[in-house]
Amino acid sequence: MPRSSRSSRLRDDRGSATAETAIVLPVVVVMVMVVLLTGAGLGTQLRLESAARGAAREMARGEDPSAATAVAQRIGGEGTAVEITTAGDWARVEVTRTLRAPAGALSGASWDLSADAKARLEPHLLTGDGP
Repeated sequence: MPRSSRSSRLRDDRGSATAETAIVLPVVVVMVMVVLLTGAGLGTQLRLESAARGAAREMARGEDPSAATAVAQRIGGEGTAVEITTAGDWARVEVTRTLRAPAGALSGASWDLSADAKARLEPHLLTGDGP
C-alpha cells in the first residue's frame, strides 16, 4: 500500500542534522577549551613543582637566596613569585603563579597555582666548616 504524500511530509528529516549540530557545537567548543586549559594548568603546575625543587636544591647547597630565586623564576616562567625561608636544618621554597584564561568563553577566569619544596641544608653549612 502506498503512503500518502501528506504523512511523508510530516516525517521529513531534512535539516535535522544541521539543527542538532547548531545546538551541540557550542557545548563541544567550550568542552575543548576546558580540556586545553586543564592541560595548560597541569603543565604549569609541573613547572612550578620543578621550580620549587630546583630552588630548594640551590639553598641546600649553600647558594645565595637571590640565585635560588633566579633558578625558580627561570624554571617556573614569567610571573612566578618565590618565597624562601630557612629554619634550623631546612630550607623551604614556595613558588606561586596565576594562570589566566585567554579571551573567549572563559575570559577573565584565573587560577592561582602554587608549589613548595623543602631541602635539608648540607652538613658543612650546619657546622660552619668549609667544603
